[in-house]
Amino acid sequence: MRLAVATFLATALSLFLLLAGALARPPPAPVRTDAGGGTAPAPQDKGGNLTDVLNVAGPFSTFLMYLRQTNLVAVFEHQAYRTHQGITIFVPVDMAFAAIEPSVLAGLSRNQLKHLLMYHSLAKHYTLAEFDGLSQSNPVKTLAGGRYAVNVTYDGGVVHVMSRWSSARVVGSVYESAAMAVYELDTVLLPDALFHAHPPVAATPPVPALPSPPPHADHPPPDDDGDIDDYVPAPPPDPAAGKGGAERSASGPAVVAHKAASYGAAAAMTLLVSCL
Repeated sequence: MRLAVATFLATALSLFLLLAGALARPPPAPVRTDAGGGTAPAPQDKGGNLTDVLNVAGPFSTFLMYLRQTNLVAVFEHQAYRTHQGITIFVPVDMAFAAIEPSVLAGLSRNQLKHLLMYHSLAKHYTLAEFDGLSQSNPVKTLAGGRYAVNVTYDGGVVHVMSRWSSARVVGSVYESAAMAVYELDTVLLPDALFHAHPPVAATPPVPALPSPPPHADHPPPDDDGDIDDYVPAPPPDPAAGKGGAERSASGPAVVAHKAASYGAAAAMTLLVSCL
């Protein structure tokens, strides 16, 4: 009897604990939807920081400066990491900006400058190989909007991005992740939505003349630790010294032997006379 009661109590206690755990579990969170009623896109994994990429990768300080002035760094990163499409950014090098007359960009309003920079981006991630298919869909809309479109060409792996006033070549890939692709351009894209005529280019500085060669030196250069005033050329040889040298060279061993024989003969004659 006691065993049956204990078994009943244990079973009842287990059922009570299971029921209490189920009641304590919070209900599942509702799924957030977008305005169209569909499921909101999940953010992609956080990738590279755009500011760090441009600071480290190359000479892109001018483009980065304009991004900061227009607060577009956060906009580009949001497009990259908070949407399924990602982003493609075309970044002109500093020399490309230097080729434009400074008054052209200085005369743009902040909103116009923002559109110019967004004109250098596409609202989708594209690899280099995908530009081949993209070139069949010209004109291609940019992140700046419908009036700001570009044409893309792909020829044997060489990609060009063109506006009405400029044609830029994709020099290479600066950075690429699953969400963001950054490519280097050799020219700034100038949209006709902002420029109704071809903007003037910066004046090319004159090429400095080559320095004239130094005059021919009569004397060899002095040693590094010497003074050029201390250098004195050797005097030319004296003709008289050459004559004396010839005479000295004549008094060789043969002449000495001849003189010794003459002195010996004279001494012998003197001795013979004294004996007579």
